[in-house]
Amino acid sequence: MDAKIGILFAITAMLSWGVGDFLAKKAIDKIGYAKSMMINLLASFGPILIYAILFPRIPAMSVELVLLVVVTAVFSAIGYFYFYKGLEKGNVSVVSPISSSWAVVTTSLATVIFKEVLTSFQVVGIMIVFVGIFLASTNLRELRKSISHGMSNGASEAIIAMIGWGITFALAKPLVDMTGPAMTLLFMRGGSFLFVFSWTRIVGTRLTIPERSITLFLIVSGLLDTLGFLAYNLGVTTAFVSIVSPIAATFPAVTIVLAYIFLKERVVNSQKVGIVAILAGLILISLV
Repeated sequence: MDAKIGILFAITAMLSWGVGDFLAKKAIDKIGYAKSMMINLLASFGPILIYAILFPRIPAMSVELVLLVVVTAVFSAIGYFYFYKGLEKGNVSVVSPISSSWAVVTTSLATVIFKEVLTSFQVVGIMIVFVGIFLASTNLRELRKSISHGMSNGASEAIIAMIGWGITFALAKPLVDMTGPAMTLLFMRGGSFLFVFSWTRIVGTRLTIPERSITLFLIVSGLLDTLGFLAYNLGVTTAFVSIVSPIAATFPAVTIVLAYIFLKERVVNSQKVGIVAILAGLILISLV
């Protein structure tokens, strides 16, 4: 394994998801989570479907593969649904740090199931990154307010999203090994789209096209999501899941920086410390 290449893919996923979530939040505030989620998934599913048609690689089907695809798609859809619902109910400063903690779940599963062994530097680096994720993406005042109000600001939805995505990204590793990065992405995104689309039909949500700027935000967000997932899948082919996951999960720091630059949102001192911690952790993880 060339871990350094895997780390570069993980950083690509981090940047893609960070920018994508920044754009998605702007759309959710305008048209709600259900329509935003559907347009995002539709936009992200299109390119990978075209790729699969142009460069078909049909894996050998088995009961194990079908079961793995279904379970991964279900947990991916759960993660998407509750993350978007949480963003509609609460602030990014509450929802983002909790949901991005999926890396804790994924890393734990990877060390237990895949028996991944890390160096001391990597272990310390991952721990620092986890602390950095929390600090960089959290406004502690908003988080305390959410907890004091019985997690009414999207925190409970973020916890469910964290679990859903944590399991999803752990299962992505064997799926990549069996079908390749691109087909795994097709299964993950396609399955999520089908489950979410079925849900919208059941509850009677109509998919109408919003104004041009909001549609553009969601299309770009969806494309960046696709790039992020593909980069993650490529990353786990060259580096341990327990290394790729915590790096990719630092995407909330990117979202916070963008909000600071373009929306003039205030960045508190703890968030600045978190961003520095993430950079320090990435350096330690790279010492392989």
